[in-house]
Amino acid sequence: MYEQMVGVQFQQAGVDDAGTLLSIKRAAIGGIDSDVYDQRQLEGWQPDIDAASDFERAIASDTFDVVLARVDGTDAAYGVLNATAGRIDALYVRPEYSGEGIATSLAGQLESRARMRGIEEIEIVSSLNARPFYETLGYRTCDAKHRTIDGVELEFAVMRKRIDGDPDR
Repeated sequence: MYEQMVGVQFQQAGVDDAGTLLSIKRAAIGGIDSDVYDQRQLEGWQPDIDAASDFERAIASDTFDVVLARVDGTDAAYGVLNATAGRIDALYVRPEYSGEGIATSLAGQLESRARMRGIEEIEIVSSLNARPFYETLGYRTCDAKHRTIDGVELEFAVMRKRIDGDPDR
């Protein structure tokens, strides 16, 4: 299981946090140093600066659990569980907090919330640069997915993991 990090607090995001979530996502994508995606793809992946309303809708919806991670009072990361689909829709960490275990702890938070909702297997559509991270958490690649964002095609990995404690199912 995942350890709770000292100094990290997880809380359900509120509508007032939409701008913060947008900022975290933009910083995380902007901080990717990848040989997998080129600069044009990374720019296409970036959400528009005025996309906060998309986050507001997700936060207000019963479909999504939007979790904000704060480190010593600073907004460091967020994750989104789509409870209807049984899928982690987002997990982004500000670059300055990368490698500190926040993403691992946040993934554990999202998986716990999924289990509480009766979800037995969870899916994530991972960026190719994040796939090794999810593999360390026990996710297995089961398919590839292509999305076109603002005219730019990006490849992602569809990954799944059993979270009900029964690996044989």
